[in-house]
Amino acid sequence: METIKLIIDTKPVEVEKGATILDAAGKLGIRIPTLCHLNLHEFNYRNEPAACRICVVEVEGRRNLAPACKTACTEGMVVKTYSPRVVNARQIVMELILSNHPSDCLVCSKNEKCELQKVAYDLNMRNVRFEGKKIASRKDRSVSIVRDMSKCIMCRRCETMCNSIQTVGALSASNRGFESTVQTAFDRNIADSSCVYCGQCVAVCPVGALSGRNHTQFVLDAISDSSKTVIVQTAPAVRTALGNDFGFLPGTQVTGKMVSALRLLGFDYVFDTDFAADLTIMEEGTELLHRLGSHLHGNGELKIPLMTSCCPGWVNFVEKNYPEQKEHLSTAKSPQQMFGSVAKSYFAEKLGIRREDLIVVSVMPCLAKKYEASRPEFVIDGNPDVDVSIYTRELARLIRFANIDFRNLPDGDFDPPLGESTGASVIFGATGGVMEAACRTAYEVHTKKTLDDVNFESLRGLEGIKTATVDFDGLPVRLAVVNGLGNARKLMEEVKNGTSPYHAIEIMACPGGCINGGGQPFHHGDINVIQRRASALYKEDADKARRKSHENPYIVSLYKEYLGEPCGAMSHKLLHTHYADRRPHLPENKAEELLAVCAQHNNDPGELINVLHAAQGLLGYIPEEAQEVIASGLNLPVSKVYGVVSFYSFFTMKPKGKYPVSVCMGTACYVRGAEKVLDEFQRQLDIKVGETTKDGLFSIDCLRCVGACGLAPVAMIGDRVYGRITPEKVGDILSEYYTKEG
Repeated sequence: METIKLIIDTKPVEVEKGATILDAAGKLGIRIPTLCHLNLHEFNYRNEPAACRICVVEVEGRRNLAPACKTACTEGMVVKTYSPRVVNARQIVMELILSNHPSDCLVCSKNEKCELQKVAYDLNMRNVRFEGKKIASRKDRSVSIVRDMSKCIMCRRCETMCNSIQTVGALSASNRGFESTVQTAFDRNIADSSCVYCGQCVAVCPVGALSGRNHTQFVLDAISDSSKTVIVQTAPAVRTALGNDFGFLPGTQVTGKMVSALRLLGFDYVFDTDFAADLTIMEEGTELLHRLGSHLHGNGELKIPLMTSCCPGWVNFVEKNYPEQKEHLSTAKSPQQMFGSVAKSYFAEKLGIRREDLIVVSVMPCLAKKYEASRPEFVIDGNPDVDVSIYTRELARLIRFANIDFRNLPDGDFDPPLGESTGASVIFGATGGVMEAACRTAYEVHTKKTLDDVNFESLRGLEGIKTATVDFDGLPVRLAVVNGLGNARKLMEEVKNGTSPYHAIEIMACPGGCINGGGQPFHHGDINVIQRRASALYKEDADKARRKSHENPYIVSLYKEYLGEPCGAMSHKLLHTHYADRRPHLPENKAEELLAVCAQHNNDPGELINVLHAAQGLLGYIPEEAQEVIASGLNLPVSKVYGVVSFYSFFTMKPKGKYPVSVCMGTACYVRGAEKVLDEFQRQLDIKVGETTKDGLFSIDCLRCVGACGLAPVAMIGDRVYGRITPEKVGDILSEYYTKEG
């Protein structure tokens, strides 16, 4: 391994060739502030556009300051990270950023967790001398995620996560100059975009531009309503992360204190989603055995591989990207929704109350769970199975709001009967946990033998794709475990092409699984936080007296008293569902021609510009529907296609007139009066740049250069060039075309 020696702040350091100054400084424990940079090695996530320039350093012998996140170390390099020149530059950059950033920190959802706020404090910012223009941006609220792009600092972290890691393609940079922003394709509301609500954009956003939807007031109102019985369920990943917000080390298990805090908040019953996770294993494990049996007997009606349906972000991804493969999804509801179904039927009957008078609150590590709870499939006569889902950070806010001394709380226990769980359910919070839990039960149900070693180590870890073959007493079952939607897409392409070798696939949308959900306390790029959360779950599993879902006595009792057999008539009615096709509609008109254009360019994403030129030549403009077809043909996120169309002025999303007017605004034309010529065209046609006359005859655009500077100022109408135009000539030019039209 080739290494390089250099000096940073008078300290020698040796690093691998290719390492950046930021990497080298980190090895010495020297902190260089960053905003846009974020590196999560284990998830192959690296965002380093060097856009913010907060990390600049002084390199001996170099005239300009260097961005530490992008500058490679060289032999003998001497670096200063905190010279007066460096500090002054950072402060000026920070002033410029703050000059057009909202000053509403006190009411911002990211207050005290904001990286911009922290870096500004560390740079001793006490004054902003510049009065920058504020970015005008509407607030977009979905049931799960809130976008406020007025707070965006264009770090592009969300874009990298959404496009490169998750391959969802909901967010991309668009427009140019001061109008540049990260937005959904066509600036649609996030609810109408390709977003699947995984929340990973929220997890990496350094400011409050992206945040989770706040439903804490709903919870407070429900608890205050004496006519309602309010119960709460908590997911396994929550208890390994909640302590972060109260000074506990990452991964510290705070289950007992969490239970006590929930009781103090006023919940009538405190239950555990782990109970429903055990129930999920009974249903999903049985479904897997049914599908395997059917597959081995040559029956193709029940699809193999079976794909888990516990993660709503993953389910959304299938519905929007692979709806034709949705029959591979398990019909079993997620643990959150199974709990809601059982609570509002079985438990409500035990209490002797109507389902409408029972409020079910779930505490999840996930933002997609908010959307899942609102889905029409999980509503009966207008009453949802789960009334509201809040995420871990929201629970922490409620605890602080209630002035509860969390650190010194005694440990409480979950209430029976929906609070008892096994170790198998605990590990649902980590990637591989669902599959491991399913194997523990499915093995014993299938073989009628005791599984002595319940630890399936090959299914554990943060790798994006893990595979294993488990011997079910002579029946080899091929399994895959996937975390992160980009990795899921790779396996889905195999399923789509009929080449998948697996019998069952577990998929979690978030890299690392629920422990890294979009609603968890922020990790700020520290992968150790996520690893410690996973370790805490496996330790709790190991410490449990019962580690197999079918050994949960309350689960056994529930089937005996109420549900009957797993995957039976009653359990199927309550605990199963089917999913929809929610892919955007691609219009038939011209779609085949556009796909043919993509094929002519070998469906190569690198040919996007050429395909767009061809599309505009074919249609005259590139509407939203055409961009969706092109995105499909080139296997690109539609937000990426939209970003290119909106960036280059040659492309237009609006139909041009029969006679498109293009006024050159290049330097030669501009200094000779092109602006006045443009104003006259706009005045006489009564339209602005980018618009088309009502009769469809004329549209107006600007060009930067037509290569005829000697004829300046120049305009084109269609392919015809008009030189040395003056405002007085505009009327005569237009009259030619009106005469043609009679």
